[in-house]
Amino acid sequence: MNYNYYLYPMSSTILPILRLKIRRTLLQKLLYSTKTNPNEKSLGKVVNAAIIGAPNSGKSTLINKILERKICPTSNKVHTTTRLARAICYENDTQIIFLDTPGVITDKEQNRYKLPESMRQACKKSLICADVIGVVHDVSNRWTKDRLHTTVLELLNMVTHVPSFLIINKVDKLKSKKQLLDIIRSLTNGIIAGNPMPKANKHKSKEEENGYSYFSDVFLVSALNGDGVKDIKDYLMTNSKVRALQYSPEEWTDHSPETLIEDATRAKFLDFLSQEMPYKLEIKLEYYDFNEMEDRIICSVSVACPTERLVKLIAGAGGGRLHQIKSSLRSDLVDMLQKPVTLDINLIVKNK
Repeated sequence: MNYNYYLYPMSSTILPILRLKIRRTLLQKLLYSTKTNPNEKSLGKVVNAAIIGAPNSGKSTLINKILERKICPTSNKVHTTTRLARAICYENDTQIIFLDTPGVITDKEQNRYKLPESMRQACKKSLICADVIGVVHDVSNRWTKDRLHTTVLELLNMVTHVPSFLIINKVDKLKSKKQLLDIIRSLTNGIIAGNPMPKANKHKSKEEENGYSYFSDVFLVSALNGDGVKDIKDYLMTNSKVRALQYSPEEWTDHSPETLIEDATRAKFLDFLSQEMPYKLEIKLEYYDFNEMEDRIICSVSVACPTERLVKLIAGAGGGRLHQIKSSLRSDLVDMLQKPVTLDINLIVKNK
């Protein structure tokens, strides 16, 4: 194991910092594991599944429900996921590696929400690594329910050689279930696994098509309720291939606990704050440690706000709203890290 030692004399101030750094490295290795040595990898079945879709279509919620653990950050606003993350499920010698991607974005959205450029490349990177692609589509949106996002279509047409399947999400919110067949015809151009659907319009021009013609399967799910998600898990396990395991069976993500805490905090503020207010915040983990005696994680997060007025607005009367945010976030972190969590959130003004 390599340690990044400070190149300073070992004063009484530096030594505790060095001990803490080594201790944290050891604890992370024990608690969250790191990649196994290539020479020690064991054989099993593996499938890399890229999950893509429009913003807020339910990609992260779906993955969390399949893994039965809140690994991927979720909120009720668009662009909660801002970077490519791997969530890992291991069962019956089979490893499903979910590639959770940010929702596809336009130039206008990137400027409006101050989103990082890396979000644009995350979907493309996931497709390169994928053995199979799952496209999540929100059928509850009456404006877009019968057409795939144009950027999603562009991505799919770049990788027609990679098997893909369609996940129609939020079917429980669809008022008329009779519409489903027509919606499926539209999203698949009337073709599933190379076979035409009954009553499909065979005379549509390419310009009139709203879907993708190369889906091998279609799943109807409610990711939030868990309806239908087991079928997707079974499907992916069936499509796994014998190869060396990419991660140890104990691993469940490729992100560090620090990164997970920051992402979960950002998602929680997106949930609690209105409009574009939460997109202006800068979230940074100030402190992280694991208390061995109490088997407890202790962490502190700073949230930098543009103005003092926003700090007061977020805190709420008597700090009531901030208390609600902390309580809800702590619950999510316990679910994610599977350990008790002591959490503090500090609201500060930027550059002050």
